[in-house]
Amino acid sequence: MTQQELIQHLRRQITFLRNSATAYDRGCAEEGIRIAVVIRVLCHDSGRCTSLLTHMGAKNNLQLVSTARTLPPTISAHSLPFGDLLGEMVLGETIHHASIPPASPTVLCPDWWRETVLVRNYEPYSRRDVVLTAAHKDGGAHVDKPDKRLEALREGFWVKVSKNDAGEEIRESMGDTHFWVLRRFADELLHSPGLLAFIT
Repeated sequence: MTQQELIQHLRRQITFLRNSATAYDRGCAEEGIRIAVVIRVLCHDSGRCTSLLTHMGAKNNLQLVSTARTLPPTISAHSLPFGDLLGEMVLGETIHHASIPPASPTVLCPDWWRETVLVRNYEPYSRRDVVLTAAHKDGGAHVDKPDKRLEALREGFWVKVSKNDAGEEIRESMGDTHFWVLRRFADELLHSPGLLAFIT
């Protein structure tokens, strides 16, 4: 394919990403799975597939916005039962991350892809882990028997407490952690000037 044809494919994937982000924000949390598929197309290289960014010759030099915080040297991911490293959490009727600050730091795409962003059950998860678990196990590109990593992402760690009309307390487990984490990945990509420069 020519570079122009590849850019056209990138434009299409960015459109998918924007549409899924919009649908997610309107209440369709399952769009997180579609976000995973787009990011897989953009970033995932293996012996059997080549990412779009690699086809374009851009992956190794492309800078992407990262909102992930680094754990202090004295704290190991394996010592934490749970941790979300993707910026400030906003807890309310839903769980989401605060807006991405202007001039957020960037990292090279391969580092972004493998950067630890989440800890569940004392296990670190990179963006790659979350994306491929959603795409390959949870219905993005394939449906497969859940493994312990997908079960950990589905498990409800946060609990929403509300009251019904009778004033009784209702506690609702807020699972599917990977949905709102994937939504954050979409925001990072959609705020990455180097990526968007290809399609403007």
